[in-house]
Amino acid sequence: MAFLLLPFQLMAQPYEHAGGVRAGYSSGLTYKGFFLHRKTAVEIDALYNQHGLNISALYLMHLEPSRNSRWLLYFGGGVFGGEWEQELSVGLCAIGGIEYTLRDLPLNFGLDWKPLLNVYRTFAYDFLDFGITIRYRFKL
Repeated sequence: MAFLLLPFQLMAQPYEHAGGVRAGYSSGLTYKGFFLHRKTAVEIDALYNQHGLNISALYLMHLEPSRNSRWLLYFGGGVFGGEWEQELSVGLCAIGGIEYTLRDLPLNFGLDWKPLLNVYRTFAYDFLDFGITIRYRFKL
């Protein structure tokens, strides 16, 4: 089974930190930070959509579809909290997407899908949350 995933291994993290904006069904600010020498990262978003303002924290796994480390596929999940139809909300969210990191400029671009499941106060879901991200890469 491991030989099937061998082409999708990530040899090194492509960057340490990146912050920027997400535009789409949910729009707002986004931050992504890789764990040192890992193919895992954390993403924190403050996004607004038709239901209200929500803050989410997600844990992401990354796959490299080719030897070109500028393209990454990612997936993960986490929690969100904030406002849903003018009430306090807490729920679960998942994410899947693809991103491209520029070589000569400290920018990356992504396209993702982020379904939401609200479980507190009102049981509701929103599966149509597609968006694009533009982030500035930096080191601390």
